[in-house]
Amino acid sequence: MTAYVNPARILVTGAAGNLGRKVVEALASTPWCTTIIGVDRAGDAASFPAHARERLQFITADLSQTDSAWTRLMAGTDAVVHLAAIQPTPDATWQQAVASYDMTLRVLRAAAEQGVRRFVFASSNHVMGGYKDQPLAGQLGPGKLTTALPVAPGTHWHNGIEVVDSTAYATSKAMGERLCAAVAALSGGRLTSVALRIGWAQPGDNDPNDINYAGAAETPPPGATLDEQSRIALRWFRNMWLSNGDLARLFIAAVSADGADWPDGSVIVNGVSDNGGMDWDLGSARRYLGYAPQDDLYRLIAE
Repeated sequence: MTAYVNPARILVTGAAGNLGRKVVEALASTPWCTTIIGVDRAGDAASFPAHARERLQFITADLSQTDSAWTRLMAGTDAVVHLAAIQPTPDATWQQAVASYDMTLRVLRAAAEQGVRRFVFASSNHVMGGYKDQPLAGQLGPGKLTTALPVAPGTHWHNGIEVVDSTAYATSKAMGERLCAAVAALSGGRLTSVALRIGWAQPGDNDPNDINYAGAAETPPPGATLDEQSRIALRWFRNMWLSNGDLARLFIAAVSADGADWPDGSVIVNGVSDNGGMDWDLGSARRYLGYAPQDDLYRLIAE
């Protein structure tokens, strides 16, 4: 088998979003990624920092349309980072979730047909959301939430107004993981895939002090008394924090790792920072990707 070569030309879907912008900037900081094709339904290259603009070709495209110019962009592309979704938030409806899955299928099919070597799929921690509460929570402890456990799609929590249920969103991500694994296996080694179960990555500075029990990026009122369910939710959200620095390290590792020893050419890993005492296990990310997180929420938050 030919040795894996770091990808020089990478296509990023959802490039104008929260994760997309950070991924583009991270890839542009590497010496080997010389061309980044950013694809989104809106936006432009002008809003990116100078070092990213030098390597970025920004294309406005509708990924829900199969017969479109975006499919031709895959030709000569070494890796695809697929972040785009119809509704990229956990409150997506079933209709939106199905449409996002269809988008994943189209992008993955185009990548496989055009000879892309690495496909990185932005999955989500919500695939394992059922482990937040009993009875599944009783199985957990530090490092015990591994990617070998059965999926339990959907997190339930109260956002201060109503109960939020991410089951539809999470199910589309779980099925996307399986689709990536199937295509990688069928490719006979021509395409390898990575599904990243991305944790809590807030827009902008991503300050861990902004994480609260309601699942929103605002600090709870000072002195607020939390009930038991709110304390469980706060710990769950904090433990899955993914710093901006570790997010960059994670995606760079995902596109550059040699997948020669991956089972059937695909892996699923948890994508969080090294948060002390968390249930999330990083063993697979370290082993298969060489991911080396450097941040820990509990060293940074002001209790």
